[in-house]
Amino acid sequence: MQYDLLRARVRSAEEAGADEELVRGRFEADHGDAGAAVERLEAEWRRRPGIAVADALGWALDRTGDREEALRFAETATDGEHGGVRSAPHLFHLGMIERALERYGPAHRHLREALMINPYFSPLRAPEARRVLAELGEPSVEDPPE
Repeated sequence: MQYDLLRARVRSAEEAGADEELVRGRFEADHGDAGAAVERLEAEWRRRPGIAVADALGWALDRTGDREEALRFAETATDGEHGGVRSAPHLFHLGMIERALERYGPAHRHLREALMINPYFSPLRAPEARRVLAELGEPSVEDPPE
């Protein structure tokens, strides 16, 4: 199985002296124990905060249901103030967290932007982004209620 292969390669890299905490955290958030991913990534954030860690930690927090805290890290990963880059996977994570928080306008904008940057950013997540965008529909062009 591919997951076992990844685990073996990460172990091998760590034995050779590589720091694979971010890789492990990302993997656990999507395919393993999200709670363990949060613990691992919080420790990584304390050691070396950066946009990749902020994105991974935000996504792991979302997977555990702590969406308000997840939003804080996802925004850090994508805002220009903290050096965030316009990354399709990072914007996908932000958009999905916003959708879960019922912030549909920003979710639509960020999911659309992720697909504009790279419509093939992930064989799993890009189709999911398209499906969610279709569910959200187009934003209203009407004036807001008074």
